[in-house]
Amino acid sequence: MADGLLLLGCGAFGRVHLRALATLGRGGEVVVHDPDPAMRAAAAAEFPGLRFAASVEEGLARCAAAIVATPVPTHAALAEAVLRAGRDLFLEKPAVETAAEAERLAALARERGRVAQVGLYFRFHPKARALRRFVLRGLFGPLHCLAARFSGLKRARGDSGALLNDAVHFADLLPWLAGLRVTGVFAQLADPLGRGREDLALIQLRFAGGAIGFIEAGCVLPGRWPDAVVPGAETRKEVILAGRDALAEIDFAAETFVLRRGRHRPAGNGAWLPEHGPREAVGVPAADPVRVVAAELSRFLACVALRRTPEADLHAGAVLPARLLDAARRSAQEGRMVSLEEAG
Repeated sequence: MADGLLLLGCGAFGRVHLRALATLGRGGEVVVHDPDPAMRAAAAAEFPGLRFAASVEEGLARCAAAIVATPVPTHAALAEAVLRAGRDLFLEKPAVETAAEAERLAALARERGRVAQVGLYFRFHPKARALRRFVLRGLFGPLHCLAARFSGLKRARGDSGALLNDAVHFADLLPWLAGLRVTGVFAQLADPLGRGREDLALIQLRFAGGAIGFIEAGCVLPGRWPDAVVPGAETRKEVILAGRDALAEIDFAAETFVLRRGRHRPAGNGAWLPEHGPREAVGVPAADPVRVVAAELSRFLACVALRRTPEADLHAGAVLPARLLDAARRSAQEGRMVSLEEAG
């Protein structure tokens, strides 16, 4: 078996993977398969000498690992083909459409002894990683709120709605940041474009220990900043985290990270007043999509070389977020909070 890397899909984000692999010095190992001639032509124009495979089977025969960066409905079948061929797998988000599909893939990866990592972009963003370090050090004390926006004015993808395209990022990121398990989900979904998909999603979370969370996702809301991946799109990608001892705000699109330390304290007559210090700008380097994806792929390739299980494996990175989104769908249908135990 060859040692190459098979890239399945060279659309906009697939080409981000190609740029990331080039920065890692691994561009010469890549073989690409994409059935769309326009996508192949765009990739070949940007990467002269890029090698292509005529089929998935040919690509797998030439490579030891595969990156799946294709439309969401194709993920389950392609990931299964990669694992059954005995190849290691990097599966872009959202890994699959349902928790049941994720569980089948996780079981198959274990059965075949393959390294499998999900492309959870924000886990590898320097600002998210810095925030998690603060949480782990106890800077915030007990957490009481985590909120996130992944919304804006942008194209409505043909292969997915707001849950799988946008909300999935923070369905993973918020529990990861907090180190807390989600126990309940209440969601409202809307189809404002009338195309049969939820293009607006509002999700409330209940965490073990009592913290609450909120995720806003959609393509029909005002954006604030140009999207770094999709030309012409306006976006908001923001996280707020609040605890007893500190507050934090991250704007991933603007590359800002602000911290305020302090507590509310009793002031008599039942009132509590905030005693927080000034806003502190946390100095964390900016990171464009190529740098973040390069960090993801570097971790994947290291796990492949060492035969180690990635932190964002198919259970953590696919099964758990999918259960949360399954619960959001059920909640919207039934108009009630759904426990994660009910969702899987």
